[in-house]
Amino acid sequence: MRHRWKVFYSFIFVLSLLFPLVPERSDAAAYSATVAQVVDGDTIHLTESVLGTTKVRLLSIDAPETNYNGQAQNPWGTNAKNYLAQLLPPGTRITIETDVEEKDAYGRLLAHVWKGTLDVNKEMVRQGHAVTYYIWPNMKYFEDYQSAYLEARQAGRGMWNPSNPIPELPFEFRDRVSGSSQDKYVGDYYTKKYVDPADYKQIPIENRVFFFTEADAQSAGYSKEGGGQPPAGLYINEVLPAPQSRYTQEFVEIYNAGSSSVDLSGYVIDDITGGGSAPYTIPSGTVIPAKGYFVWETNNYFNNAGDTVTLKARDGTVLDQYSYSGTAYDASWYRKPDGGTWSSQQDTTPTKGAANY
Repeated sequence: MRHRWKVFYSFIFVLSLLFPLVPERSDAAAYSATVAQVVDGDTIHLTESVLGTTKVRLLSIDAPETNYNGQAQNPWGTNAKNYLAQLLPPGTRITIETDVEEKDAYGRLLAHVWKGTLDVNKEMVRQGHAVTYYIWPNMKYFEDYQSAYLEARQAGRGMWNPSNPIPELPFEFRDRVSGSSQDKYVGDYYTKKYVDPADYKQIPIENRVFFFTEADAQSAGYSKEGGGQPPAGLYINEVLPAPQSRYTQEFVEIYNAGSSSVDLSGYVIDDITGGGSAPYTIPSGTVIPAKGYFVWETNNYFNNAGDTVTLKARDGTVLDQYSYSGTAYDASWYRKPDGGTWSSQQDTTPTKGAANY
């Protein structure tokens, strides 16, 4: 009888090796896996597929680059890769723990990696081989990881060694090499304030939470630093009040002359002269890119004989206003160039959602 039980448990053990992808705890979204190789200081490959991929990006940390567009952050990138390879040699059994969003835009699994009771992500930060990089909504272990970052920095470990400190953070390096500018809004975890992407340095590293959009920051309960003043550089750029044949709808075009995108959620377009129309509230999640356009189309809203178009911020602040005294069919009043002065005559070939010339 004992022999039979031995065979049974051996069979169960084999099954656990063959089918490791069943969550260990459904509430934790944890999966058993095996390391195939370490790619760099925050990326590993698995021998088996988890949720459809073998590629894992260590969640909420950012290690120096070893090969980004042919360039590297050495010696820090190589040091980070080598240290992670020591922790996770091929064949190491690990537990993969996901958070709210389980994959990134590249299809990689976003995960906290556990080797027994060791939180590998946190250990990389604690040893100075990675920096914290929290992107909402994946916020698990925020305070623990930030404490590990502060410990590493104060001890001068890894990239924080005062004799050879890393000159720029990994995301700063990627932005410079690619010729891009920072595009994520950055919040302070403790004050619940956020700033525009270009102002990210106002938030200390140990407090930073990144957001892909301004709407994300607001959904997470953060408010704009500086009292929530509406941004400058938003203009009513073109108005077509009287469609007939070439155009079937009236339209108002808003132009963002600023260098950062703006979340227009809750902003209001209104008419004043003539009355009788209801203010239009721009829907949640509407973002106008830098140097970009937002167009609202409507019917029977503006008076052909003359009316006023008004753009208001969420707090009621009037950002821009334009009044016209008459209009021709299928023609628009417009600024020339975008955000410039208003034309003295109408454009018979309107440029809805495009540059004014």
